[in-house]
Order: sequence, then C-alpha cells, then structure tokens
Amino acid sequence: MSSFVKRRGAISIKGTRASLHSGQTILSSGNPSLDHVFGGGFPIGSVIAIEEDKYANYSRVLTKYFLAEGLVNNHSIFTASLEEDPVQLMKKLPTPVNDTEQDKPQKAQTPDEMRIAFRYNNLSVVDLEQKPSTQIGHFFDLSKQIDEPELSKHDITYWDGSEVLSEPSKTFTNPCYQTLLSAIHTKSRKPQFDPANTDVKEKNLLRICLNSIGSPLWYDQNFPQDLIRFLTILKAIVRNTLSCCLVTLPTHLFQHLAATPSRLYERLLDQTDFCVRLESFAGSDRETNPAFKEYHGLLDIGKISALNSLAAFVPETRDLAFKLRRRKFVIEKLHLPPELGEERDERGAGGKAATMSCSSGGGGGMGKLDF
Repeated sequence: MSSFVKRRGAISIKGTRASLHSGQTILSSGNPSLDHVFGGGFPIGSVIAIEEDKYANYSRVLTKYFLAEGLVNNHSIFTASLEEDPVQLMKKLPTPVNDTEQDKPQKAQTPDEMRIAFRYNNLSVVDLEQKPSTQIGHFFDLSKQIDEPELSKHDITYWDGSEVLSEPSKTFTNPCYQTLLSAIHTKSRKPQFDPANTDVKEKNLLRICLNSIGSPLWYDQNFPQDLIRFLTILKAIVRNTLSCCLVTLPTHLFQHLAATPSRLYERLLDQTDFCVRLESFAGSDRETNPAFKEYHGLLDIGKISALNSLAAFVPETRDLAFKLRRRKFVIEKLHLPPELGEERDERGAGGKAATMSCSSGGGGGMGKLDF
C-alpha cells in the first residue's frame, strides 16, 4: 500500500484566503488593525475571546465589526446575548465603505507650527496605525448604520435566552448554557458548515457572536464550573465545523465573585485560541494623563495559539493602544512623547537650564509606565 495520500483541495469561501504565515484558511474580524495584530486574520474553527473593558463600550464596537464583515460576505450569523436584544444589536451595525473614504488627508503642519523640530519639516508623518499588507476584510463607517431591510436578506439566527428547556439539564446548573449550546449545535450541523460533506458544493461560513458571556445575568451557585464547561463544549463544536466564534467576557467582574475557584482565569483562557484584553482609560487617572491624550485605552494580546501549525504567529509589538474615532476603531503602536515636565522642574529647582547634549545628561526621557 502506498504511503502517499492525495491532498484535498482547499475549501473556497467568500471572505477567506490562505494565511501567508501558516497556509491555513483565515477570515477577517472586520477590523483591519485587529487582523494585522494577529497575523492577517483568524483561522476557521477558532474561538476568539475579547476581555471587555469596564463599560463594554469598545468591546461592543469590535463585535459590530465582526458581524458586519459577515453580512458583507453573505456568511451565516448566529448572535446571542442576555444583556441586550440581539436584534437591536444587528440594526446598529456599520455600513461598508471604500478605503479612500475612511479618513481625509491630515493637514500638513506649517513651519511656524513646527517650533521645536523645524528640521523635520520635509519628512513625512509617521503612521503608527496597524495595517495589513494584504487585506481580506472591508472598511466600515461607524457613523452610518446599516439599512434594516438589508438584514432580511441574510441568514441570521438570534438567541436572547427567552426559550428555556423544560427538562433540567444534566450538564449545567444554569439551563441557559444548555439552551444556547443546543441552538449553536443545531445551526452548525447544517450541511453547508460540514467540511467533510462532499455532497454540498457551495460551502459557507458560520459566524458565532456571543456577547457578555459570564455577566451577572449568568450567575448562579455553580457559575465558574458551568462557564468552563460551556466554553469547552463550544470549542469542540467550532473546531469541527466551518465556523468561527467571537465571545466577549467581562473578566474584570470575576474578582467580585463570592467563591472564585483558583486559576479560573487561566482555565478560561485555555478554552480559547486567541484573546484580546481591552483596558479603557475612562474613569481612571490615565484619562487625564497628557501622555495618553491621543488614546482611549490599551490593547493587550492575551493569547495566540498555534492552530493547525507548528509555531504561533509572533506580533511585531505588544505595546498597543486604541482610539475610537468618529468613523472607525484604530489600533496603533503605543508611542509616548518625551517627558518634558521633568525637564522644566529641573530648570526651576537647579537654576541652570538642562541642555540636550550628551555631556550634560539633561535630555528628557520617555515616560515610565506600570502595566
């Protein structure tokens, strides 16, 4: 018997392409900056976790990007939430636009405005935004909402927890987990989402979006165990189908639980393939810190898995921050200005002006942060 096995052809689905790093089929999250941070996109069959910011304002924006990208590519969508009506969430999705419509060109600074670095007048402005070299997703305008009649043209399944199983679950204490998993499993069993089904020629992708899983509405006496068990079964469903799941977790609330088991966060992280932490400056001292005046929060890469590959993707940098503009959500490399405040204090205290020469050692240093 020959040891050679005929290689199957790659599945072609609109809105996907082969990764330049691993060769596996990836899809876009709907936000080009987020795609670039994770190597150009996310593999089919992966679970993406977003740790919500304090008020869940920015994590909700990323979920809108994820769902809007699915509509543009005619992907099937399954959205679930106990916090808000998933139907209303879909009505607030942004509309797609061209790349050239995203931002108007910035006004160039005149020589009078370049008071200190006048010698750099002829240099171009450094763009710190994370942008992919080869893009598979689309651009969206957050200031414009999608037309409601457009939603009726797509395959969308909503789950709001209103339907609960009459019989008690043998797996979960909270019946909502069992009901949600049953709905996801029923949806994902359709032939177009089965990679091994050769009878269906036109395959499609299922985008699963779960908002605020683990919020106080999910609490019960066995909450930690139910949540871990839920993510474990969810990961098995997603891994064996043509689907991708985006789940947001309010992990900042878990520390307030009365009986939190040890290593709960690490066990939850094990059930995901990729993880993003959003830390908003709203309500903190950093909101008024001049060093962060251009940003709305920090973005931390919590986990990058080597899914169906020998090595995981290594990002260019982990010092990332985000800002929410009127029309789009941008992720940039964290760049702090020189700490000129300390230099002014030294001038007032010592009486002698500190110079920028190497011999005097009076140059201003970069601000130090405690992350």
